[in-house]
Amino acid sequence: MFDLESLLDPMPLDQFLRENWTTRGVILRGQDRDRFRSLFSWDQLNHLLNFHRLRFGEEIRLAAIGKKISGQPETADEWIKHCQDGYTLIINQLQRRIPAIAELATAIERAIGHRSQVNMYCSWPEQQGFDQHHDDHEVFILQIEGTKRWVVSEETYKYPLDKYNNVSVDTGEPKGPPYIETELRPGDVLYIPRGHWHYAVAGDEPSLHLTLGVTCRTGVYWLKWLADELMDEEEWRRNLPPVVRGDTAQLADHVRGLMDRLVALAGDEQLVKAYLANHLTTQDSRHREVGLPSQSGFHPLSTKADTRLRRARFNPVKVDYDAESEQHRLQFGTRKITLDGAPPELIDNLLRRESFTLAEAIEWAPGFDPAEDIAPLLRLLVEQGLLLEELPPSA
Repeated sequence: MFDLESLLDPMPLDQFLRENWTTRGVILRGQDRDRFRSLFSWDQLNHLLNFHRLRFGEEIRLAAIGKKISGQPETADEWIKHCQDGYTLIINQLQRRIPAIAELATAIERAIGHRSQVNMYCSWPEQQGFDQHHDDHEVFILQIEGTKRWVVSEETYKYPLDKYNNVSVDTGEPKGPPYIETELRPGDVLYIPRGHWHYAVAGDEPSLHLTLGVTCRTGVYWLKWLADELMDEEEWRRNLPPVVRGDTAQLADHVRGLMDRLVALAGDEQLVKAYLANHLTTQDSRHREVGLPSQSGFHPLSTKADTRLRRARFNPVKVDYDAESEQHRLQFGTRKITLDGAPPELIDNLLRRESFTLAEAIEWAPGFDPAEDIAPLLRLLVEQGLLLEELPPSA
């Protein structure tokens, strides 16, 4: 399985974070031309186009400089015709469609603490899909087939936000020469920081690459989270004072008072912990993992000793234990569960192990009744999506 360290190899992760992350692009040459073909291939692209209904504009796109698509192409003949005309074919959100790419995105999220997304770009010889531009997220290019020439220049506006919703100002073209001009070959990786200008042109054969985008949360995001947290307090919901005949003195005093309240919040460690839990459990780029029929509530969990359960692969969980109340507080995404009286060793093993049997779970909670205590707990965690039952193969 790929993770951030294997993508960066031979550069150590700490060196990358110190010298390149958010500041400087870098090329990482692969030693194995085939190393990314387990993630994606021409066969998988054809499978998606043949057997998946992809919505144009949202899940699948076409791009070519100076050309614009008329209508909404939906048939195989239309896709092929646009490819023959030189349009780059793009499929978004592959981490929602291909297990190996989902595991890659999850590994990146756990390594860096920010949300990732993987798109595919299929380009044709000597064709360029996009003019020079910059992105509002960190970018890793994974070259799979063919070659592609990339040109990267310095940013003209540091840390741009969502350009598609006009949050960031259009800063025009870069003024200096590019600092990267390179041809990516299969197995190579190119990192481009947020805001750095770039464009690419395919080589003399069809090109296939994945773009792994990492969307980092910012101080602005944290302020929006804080505003949501403060909605429970009456003072923050109160109307601002009226401005009568242009006199803003009362409004100014009120705003100063709110700022004083913000300063006072700086010492609230519980608020810091609440944000950290939110940050760590809401980064995943996938919905909860589905495990039917167990999650339906209609299928009883097997009580056989060799019944095997596994941890959900893609959804991070934050666990806090209050020894005084003997309560575990579990947070995953926007959901929260409180468990009373469960042994810490049991909960730690259930949520840390990749998989385990019912017999092992019983051993972690000596003195607790398997039918009355352990089975209902496991059923709850399965129905909530934290654990999944590994069903035996059908006869």
